[in-house]
Amino acid sequence: MIEAIRRIGEYALEKEGKSLDNPLNILVDDPANRDTKNILFICLESGKNGFEYKGVELEEYSRSKLSRYLYKKGEGARGTDMTPISMVTGIERTFETKILPWFKKYDKPRSDEEINFLVKIGACIRQNKDEILKDLKGNQDKGNNIISLRIDSKYLEDYDIFQRILVDRAKKNLYSKYGKVSKSGNQICSVCNQRMAEVYGFVDTYKFYTVDKPGFVSGGFQQEDAWKNYPVCLNCALTLEAGKKYLGNSMNFNFYGFNYLLIPKFVTGAGEETKKETFKIIEQQQDPKFRRQEIKRLTSSEDEVLELMSKQKNYLNINFMFYDAPKGYNGAVFNVLLYIEDILPSRLKKLFNCKEVVDTIDIFGECMISVFENKKKTGENPLEFNFGVLRTFFPRVSNNRTYDKYFLDIVNKIFTNKPIDYNFLMSFIMQKIRDDFINDYPTKISTLRGFMLLNYLNALGIIKHEEDGNMDNKEPDVDWEIFEGATSSEGGEVSTKVMSFFSRFGDFFDSDAKKAIFLEGVLTQKLLNIQYQERNATPFRIKLKGLNLDERQVKKLLPEIQNKLEEYGKNYYRTLESLISKYFVSAGDGWKISNDETSFYFVLGMNLSYIFKTKKESSNGGKENE
Repeated sequence: MIEAIRRIGEYALEKEGKSLDNPLNILVDDPANRDTKNILFICLESGKNGFEYKGVELEEYSRSKLSRYLYKKGEGARGTDMTPISMVTGIERTFETKILPWFKKYDKPRSDEEINFLVKIGACIRQNKDEILKDLKGNQDKGNNIISLRIDSKYLEDYDIFQRILVDRAKKNLYSKYGKVSKSGNQICSVCNQRMAEVYGFVDTYKFYTVDKPGFVSGGFQQEDAWKNYPVCLNCALTLEAGKKYLGNSMNFNFYGFNYLLIPKFVTGAGEETKKETFKIIEQQQDPKFRRQEIKRLTSSEDEVLELMSKQKNYLNINFMFYDAPKGYNGAVFNVLLYIEDILPSRLKKLFNCKEVVDTIDIFGECMISVFENKKKTGENPLEFNFGVLRTFFPRVSNNRTYDKYFLDIVNKIFTNKPIDYNFLMSFIMQKIRDDFINDYPTKISTLRGFMLLNYLNALGIIKHEEDGNMDNKEPDVDWEIFEGATSSEGGEVSTKVMSFFSRFGDFFDSDAKKAIFLEGVLTQKLLNIQYQERNATPFRIKLKGLNLDERQVKKLLPEIQNKLEEYGKNYYRTLESLISKYFVSAGDGWKISNDETSFYFVLGMNLSYIFKTKKESSNGGKENE
């Protein structure tokens, strides 16, 4: 991964016209966030005996002036930044902890002239502290602000001393930490494999290599010997810094409560023009002016580029770094949650091809999902597969538990073509459906999302059954004897629909027990519809045991349903009842089906009951609950 980040850094430096000979332009950070509007400048003017305070000026923040602002985040949340400029977290707090202390903690200047310059600035600020605070508070606006200095109407960049201090401090962080110094001369850099005048031991891109505790240094080395584990030269450290910034700005995406970096790694032989074209594709997709609205997505993020990457040839591998950064991308805390390596564009193409197959299945296209914007419903869209379908069953928080670990584990398996345990997945699908059912919420969307997820994973060939390995995509066996006797027009209509359905989803209806359970769910929903029409209530729901069903309970339900239909005088479903009975007989006893799977096939039948509606049923006032 380090090599990939270095190559990205080289591209970024070339694209932005930056040179390793001028490290300043590489090192400066953006002090703002999305809500930042203005910079509050503490204005000083030089005089005969020092500096005079001239008030606070408000200037609109501009990203084009980053080099002028000369900001670089310092080490630690409570310490000062590398130059006297900071994001406001409270006017008084920022002034007291970031600006004032800076003029007591700066590195030793190189000349008496520099010492006098900084001492006089610090003295002026301290002498006018109360007035400065009053003016800062009076000029702050509702958005986020930045505090900096303007000396003789000039920016910090206009003074060599601030430039030098920033570079020296940034360089020092590469070899001086934890009260130790780790560097050596005339050694091989582990990144570029070149012998360099100096290498450093504390380069910690993304914080995944740290030596903040002696035990973290392998081989029994002391912290000062960390350079032996991971020696990095200044040029490579700067290039990695440029790569990190580029990734944060151009390849940083949202993923259902997580962020991830998309990190392309080109294979040997990939030309420079090919690399540039790949980066250009990604950059344009993130630009709203060029974004293609019709792009297919596996996530809900509008700037997703996965489909575009799937159309590339296999001259690159794609890596995904899922991370958590509670204090921001450049903050002190950066936790790598999952790193998925070496995904070829052809694998992404398969993910999209399977999505296309599943999205065209009519039972999913007929299921309309509400679309919300700012918590207001703006319309409806057909159900389509994306990773949000998976997130339905592995939410961030549910019943005071988090399912993030399970979610990321399955995401990893989908990308890397690893098997996913069917029973494990089914248990979480049913947990969500049962919650909806018990709380008297509609179960249709969660049920169809569960069936869609199973169909998608089956299309990928990664659903694993404990007893017989992965599901086989095979032609279903239709037991024609089951359908004998269904000769009436009504019976033939139902039988045809049932045969057609089981044939289409043969991988899932591979036993007569599953078929019987499903059809009994269909029949149950028809009874509930009649009850609602007659009584404006559905008392038979209590018989469903909160959708925690087993073989015994399912077999017991059939005569109870038939009796209720007869009581209402609306038993239009004799062919359906006959099919269920025949499947029960054919299935025998001792089904090897878990309670979760039994309950899922049952509730799936309930929510797809409308498919099996007959003309006779409609003419007698039957109304389906969709």
